[in-house]
Formats: sequence, structure tokens, C-alpha cells
Amino acid sequence: MKQFEKILIANRGEIAVRIIRAAQKNGIRSVAVYAADDADSLHVSLANEAILLPGVTLAETYLNQDKIIQTALDLKVEAIHPGYGFLSENAVFAQKVADAGLVFIGPTPENIRLMGEKNRALAYVESLGLPILKSFRGTTTEILKYTSEMDFPVMVKASGGGGGKGMVICNSVEELPPALEKAERQAHSYFGNGELFVEKYLPRARHIEVQLMADNHGKVLHFFERECSVQRRFQKIIEEAPSPSVDEKLREELTSAAVEIARSMSYRNAGTIEFLLDESGKFYFLEMNTRIQVEHPVTEMITNTDLVSLQLQVALGNELSLKQEDIQISGHAIEARLCAEDAGNNFNPSAGKLVLWQIPEMVNLRKETFVERGIIISSNYDSLLAKLIVWGETRTKAIAQMNKVLSQTYISGVHTNLSFLSGLVESVVVQENKIYTRYVDENLDLINSGLQEKRQQLNKHKLVIAYLVFHFKQDENSVKSVWNQIGFWRMMPWVVVYVDDEKYECTISFNPERQIFRINQEEYLTKVVLMNENLLELLINHELKSFCFQEDEKHTKIISGGFAFTLRSNLLRNQVLSMRKNELEQKIFQNLICADLFGKVLKLNTREGDVVRAGQILLTLESMKTEIHVLCQVDARVKKIFVKEGNAVVEKQLLVELEEISLQSQ
Repeated sequence: MKQFEKILIANRGEIAVRIIRAAQKNGIRSVAVYAADDADSLHVSLANEAILLPGVTLAETYLNQDKIIQTALDLKVEAIHPGYGFLSENAVFAQKVADAGLVFIGPTPENIRLMGEKNRALAYVESLGLPILKSFRGTTTEILKYTSEMDFPVMVKASGGGGGKGMVICNSVEELPPALEKAERQAHSYFGNGELFVEKYLPRARHIEVQLMADNHGKVLHFFERECSVQRRFQKIIEEAPSPSVDEKLREELTSAAVEIARSMSYRNAGTIEFLLDESGKFYFLEMNTRIQVEHPVTEMITNTDLVSLQLQVALGNELSLKQEDIQISGHAIEARLCAEDAGNNFNPSAGKLVLWQIPEMVNLRKETFVERGIIISSNYDSLLAKLIVWGETRTKAIAQMNKVLSQTYISGVHTNLSFLSGLVESVVVQENKIYTRYVDENLDLINSGLQEKRQQLNKHKLVIAYLVFHFKQDENSVKSVWNQIGFWRMMPWVVVYVDDEKYECTISFNPERQIFRINQEEYLTKVVLMNENLLELLINHELKSFCFQEDEKHTKIISGGFAFTLRSNLLRNQVLSMRKNELEQKIFQNLICADLFGKVLKLNTREGDVVRAGQILLTLESMKTEIHVLCQVDARVKKIFVKEGNAVVEKQLLVELEEISLQSQ
């Protein structure tokens, strides 16, 4: 069997790392390309060679087709793997790669063109006699002519889009014009193609997809299906395989339909056919992704295959050695997407330095990531930090394993959806498979309030104990350790610790055999099981609890149960000296509108001198492919605007200064 000697990966993030590892497994040398803000990414250090792409914008770096191809030619690589996103479904790029005498590790340009434009793809699949949802296609003006024929609710989509961009739900005809305008603007911005289509929206649909692999010799294989119904803003956050919503009969229908689509168009390489499943069990073709997908590891886990290695083999012209009967389902796999975003704040993206990054090592756990502790997370890219994939003999065991993994994962420095994922995996809705694609969006407030309630119910006394042990139980052999100095505790028997500014009083009874903490009159027998740089395991009243620590000059952050808490005490001088801002400073701060994330100014909605009311949009930022509205908190006048449209902004940067006014006098 033929094999490549050297390939270039035209991508970044965890998928670039995944491809490099597949190349290493097959004895293939790899070349990574990277932008300056990705210099510390793992894909740069893991590749045999790494080339900096000059520039700061995506057009100058990861979307610079000519630069990437020329780099490949200069370094004498044989093929380019595009990963997912970026140039992976760009037919022009695929053709340029071929014209340069290189191999595009993916489908043909013709495959990409047919399935990459939704209107053409739907018409093609409909011509095969397969079910699609009724849709209306064209420009905003053309679509509005068909409003009398539409059955609301409907979904507005960008014809050339993906990843949830340019997608808007309309519940009535009145909502359609502004939705079309928004979708068209996003479609132009993200895809350079403003064409739209509107289709019937299924409020409680499930999202099921079939993984395919096809070679140049007419063989098309399916690797069964995945369930991708846990989504937020039309973007998947938890996937599993096989789908718990699919029985053997439906599985046969879905996989047969997927294979028929791929075979009829002479498809080549990896691809995924996506379907919507309604409440009655009827399925409809949604789209085809002509690339490897984010969630491919769950399929690999249940079929014991390496899809990226198969991509490499197929791209070189080798025939697939597998037969359909060789591919069997074994057990159950679940993937959770760990993202830099604040689920409690409308999933606002987060950027900055990863101060803490700790994921456990476990059997049947697979970690796909490009980050490590200390790396700077850029606001210029998608928010995905890592994928955590678990396998179990049954779905129940896989869920239990995922719960265990999430509970022992500790991250700080940026907001993440870690606790949100944990709450979802633990929820009855997910465990009993009552999920649907819009569940998270429709129940976000309920989910977040449940998480806050869970946070409030955590025993804060145990956090206080962990705080004291962490700070004062030093090396027991050290004569300087205050923990071993009985006199210290006799002189300081009473301690005040604040957990998120809530006061707790603690006394300690100590002897060489045991430590008893009395907090707010409740006693806890405590024993240290494990203590290292930032991880502490304690037996508290015979129950094992884990805590992770992050220190700064003002307080101690403790992460436990997926939640972060801020602690300080009267024993640490630097924490005692940390005073709250006075009321005047707080009032001044309210009038200074600062960025709470990294990003770019997309639109200014006000001008200096304008009178604005509480809740009014001052400006719109774009961060990690997400639009964020900055709202006015008080009735005021815009005194000064410090940014312009197109400006890049960093966290805590001053954006707008307001001044108080009496609106009654206006």
C-alpha cells in the first residue's frame, strides 16, 4: 500500500494535533502552519516542521490559500489536509491544491461544490427521492414573495453557511424580514455569499448523522450514526454514538440513504450526511459535511477505527481494505466539547491566559486538545479548547464515566462551560434521552438556575477546611511548619475565613493522629490523602473530596465540584490588605463601560452626546465568531466613545464613558 512521506496541515487547534498524530502513527512527516497568536499551540511543537504565516487577520493567515500552497511547494510536501472549518469545504482551494500538483486530503472540488451550497444539495437529494423539508430559496426579496406559502415556524439559513452562523428562527411572518436581514449580513460576513433559504422548522427535532468513508474505487462505507441533539445556538456541545434514538430499522434506513447519496455523486474521502428526526420518527436530509468532523472520535471509539488514517490512505488512491461487515458497534461513546465561554452569561466567549489546566488520566478517556497550562487563548478563533471523549460498555456506564471525568477536571484563567457540561450530563433530560436540538436554548435560564442552586448547596465548610489545610499544612518534617506547631494553634485557635464574602468562623483541634475542624459549631474529622502543587484530596468525615487551588496576591480560588469559589482569611496579610473599592469608585466604574472579553468592534450603535436608556445597545463586539451586544446599565448621556468600528479590543479596555442625566428634564 502506498503512503505519503510528508503532508501539510492547513489548520489549527485540536484537529491539527489530531492529524499530526495520525501522520506520526503512519510514519508520515508533518508540517504545521500557524499564526503569531498560535505560536504556543501544541500543533506547532508536535509537527516535524512549523511555518509562521505572516499577518494578523484570517485572510492573511489560515485563509491565505496561495501562501499555504506555496509553503507546501517550498517544503516539498505531497498533500494538504484541511481539517475542518477554514478551507476544508472550499472548492476553489481544493482545485488550487490539485492544480499545484498536490493532493487535497478530502473530497473532489465537484463534491464540495455540490454539497457546499445548500440549495443545490437539497435539490440533488430530492432528485434521488429522499425526504427533505419544504424550503424557499434565493435573495431576501425573492424569499419574501413566498410568505403566504410558508408554514411557520421556519428556519432562515445562509445557503453557503455552517456552524450555526446565519441561522434564525421565525415564529411569524412579521419576524421574517428582520431575520432575513440578519442572516444575510452574517452570511456575507462569514461566508462571502448572501444567498439564503428558508425551510420548515421542527421545534423538537433530533440531529442524527451518518459517518461515511469512500475511496476512488467505488467503495462507500458507513460507520453507523451519531446523536448530536445537545446543541446551543445550533452548535453541538455533546455528541454520542450510537444514537439512543435510533433502532435497528431506522439505522438501516439512515445508513442506506447516506450511502446512496455518496455513491450517486461519486463521493471520495470522509464525509457526513446529517438528518433531522421529527417526533414521529420520520427523517429528513439536512446537509452533507464534506470533511472530517469535530465529533468523529465517538465513531472511532465504538467502531475501533481510525478515520483520519483512512483519509490519508484514500487520498493517495488506495482502496479501502475494510468491508462493511467488518465495521461493528461496540459499546457506547460520548464526547463533550470544552469551550472558552461563559454559559451563565449567554455563552459569551472568553479569552486570556490559562492559569490552570488539569484534566485527569483515566481508562477509556480520550483527550483531544491543543492547549496546555499557561497558553494564551486568542479571541480570534472558535471557542473550542478540548474534546473529552469517553467509552463504556453501555450508555449508562459511559455517562457515569463522563461525570467522573468532568468532576476531576480543573480549569481557571478563562471562563469555560465545564460546570454547564457537567450539569447537562447529570440531567434527567440527557440521561433519559429526552433531549432535542433546541432544548438548551429554550431552557437556558432553568439550566443555569439549577447550576447555581447546585453551587449554593455545596458544603462551604469543606471549602474552608481545604483552604486552611492548603495554606498551613506544609511539609510535616519541616520545623517551620505551623501545622506541626501545637503552640501556633493554641495561640490562633479561632480563624475567620470568607467564602465569596460570606463569613465562616473556625476553630481547630489538633493532635498527631487527627485534626478536627469546628466551623459554625459543626465538627469535621479531617485527614489528608493527597497534596501536591495545586491539588488536594481530603477525607472529611470519611468522605473523599477533591479541591484544586489557584493563588493570586489578593485571594485564593478553590475549584470543587466544577465550581470556582474565592476565599480569604484573617491569617494571610496580603488577603487582609485587599480592601473592597469604596462606593465612589464603584459609582465611577458604573459610568465606565469596559470590554469583558477580547474581540473586535463590529458596530457602534450610539454617538457622543446621545441620550441612552438602561438596556439600550451601545455597541456590538465580535469575539470567537460570536456577536456580543454591550448594553447600557443606566439612563445616561454618552460622554465619550473610545473605540471605532473595526478596532480590536482587549479585556477590561475602556469602550464608552457615560455621564448621569435626569431624563425627566429631557
